[in-house]
Amino acid sequence: MRNYTIKKIQGAPDWSTIPVMPIDNQLWVEHVDITAQTQICWDDEAFYLRQEAVEANIRREESGPLAPVCDDSCLEFFIRPTERMDYFNIEINPNRAIYLGFGDCLPNLIRLQVPNVQELFDIQVEMTDKGWVLTYKVPFSFIRRFFPDFAPAEGSHFYGNTYKCGDATVHPHYIAWSPIDRYESTFHSPEQFGCLTFGGY
Repeated sequence: MRNYTIKKIQGAPDWSTIPVMPIDNQLWVEHVDITAQTQICWDDEAFYLRQEAVEANIRREESGPLAPVCDDSCLEFFIRPTERMDYFNIEINPNRAIYLGFGDCLPNLIRLQVPNVQELFDIQVEMTDKGWVLTYKVPFSFIRRFFPDFAPAEGSHFYGNTYKCGDATVHPHYIAWSPIDRYESTFHSPEQFGCLTFGGY
């Protein structure tokens, strides 16, 4: 299990000061020349994420609500806020299309359709000469719809993982921050998420 301390911020994130989570565990298929990373910070209202992928042959076909964005070039963040196995999966492609789910395993996953979710999460995508950069936030008010007692505090922790995938890309790939030790090819392994600790300024 990997560990990451989430820096607390005041004002807009200065990503040059936020530690990097390398997404560097390639799983289940032959290794590909794709790299990715995630940065996370927090304040009293939300998580803020910056995810960056370096990849050629970017696929960005999906755009509708509940679209299977994991078929495209996709960056993901899974959050398990408590000791329970229930978690959110957040999957976003370069079109800003987002797939939200909630459950304790893939067979029990419920798809969530949230009105104006791109605005609620403030999803932004920048295409670069090497790939693409995704930034967004996860409001704590959204998490508390499912976990009313969720109360971030310095030193407390929860569980999560962050991924890069592309099921239908030229080079299908499945890459994780925290390793997944199972043969079945699924990111939906909440028992193997890494530990995320709320840090200070």
